[in-house]
Amino acid sequence: MGFTIPDRGEGQNDVQSILFQEDLEIMISGLSGVDCVLSGCACTAQGSPDMTVAVAKGAVLSNGVMFPVTAGNATITTANATNPRIDAVVVNSSGAKAVRAGTAAAAPKPPNRTANDVVLAYVFVPANDTTISTAQIVDKGISPPSPTLIYKATNAVTTNTAATVELLNKANNGVTIPSGMFKAGRILRVRMGGNMLLNSGTGVNQLSIRFGGTTMYNFSFAAQVASATRGAWHIDFDLTGQGNSDQSLNGSIEYTDFQTARSSVGTGIGAISVNTVTAEAPTAFSGASAVDADAADRLLSVLWTMASNSANETVVEYATVELL
Repeated sequence: MGFTIPDRGEGQNDVQSILFQEDLEIMISGLSGVDCVLSGCACTAQGSPDMTVAVAKGAVLSNGVMFPVTAGNATITTANATNPRIDAVVVNSSGAKAVRAGTAAAAPKPPNRTANDVVLAYVFVPANDTTISTAQIVDKGISPPSPTLIYKATNAVTTNTAATVELLNKANNGVTIPSGMFKAGRILRVRMGGNMLLNSGTGVNQLSIRFGGTTMYNFSFAAQVASATRGAWHIDFDLTGQGNSDQSLNGSIEYTDFQTARSSVGTGIGAISVNTVTAEAPTAFSGASAVDADAADRLLSVLWTMASNSANETVVEYATVELL
């Protein structure tokens, strides 16, 4: 779907060919990536029940927050007996489908949006209408320019009492990727970083990246040397949809060496070199999965496992996920 304004004679009524102020506001909020359609959400005439619009599954950003949208109907209320009106089918700021009814008038205009509504379509409702037809529906969904930020965390999250830590989104055990959004030809770009304390001298650390419950990459490090000096870490990877059920993982990780005693720095965290000549370099990794990203919502997860000990601690300073 995509934002459109029909030429005169294309819709059921020429009022559908007017560029309204509300249209401009929809475009501004959509192109800025604040309230926009990420995928799907096409609106079509349902036919039965007669006064409903079918909304396809998809995903939106409302106020920059991603929501999956399940397929279902949006109900248009009873038509006015005298005048036509224009209604708006939207996804609201809670991620739910809704209809904003316009005001019936001889020359109707679209209703004002509720804060952070993502407008999917306008529906022209003639006086005494009993059935919504295709000609009455005009797409108004705006897709943002690429890349699009679909998740970010900017507050530090510290964990030192769990054996396994979700690095990407601790609150929700990962980031949910809506069904149908990450299909063939799309890329998810993930970046995150923080610091780490490994001072117990016990346990084996492990990095695991999963998509849709499938482990795409897993590596167990050698046991750390206990040190009260913190180290820094940074992860950067792309998840590529080579097919709807074919994903490729490629990325790199940088971290302060914790198999040897950590060196302190003048300011900040993380020694750049383990000696005077050898600088730490990012290490590449790759993986794959065969998860049908079009069949259901899928969880993207980055896990760090360590000994559950207060002397071991991970801090996530930031994390972002972009859709390309």
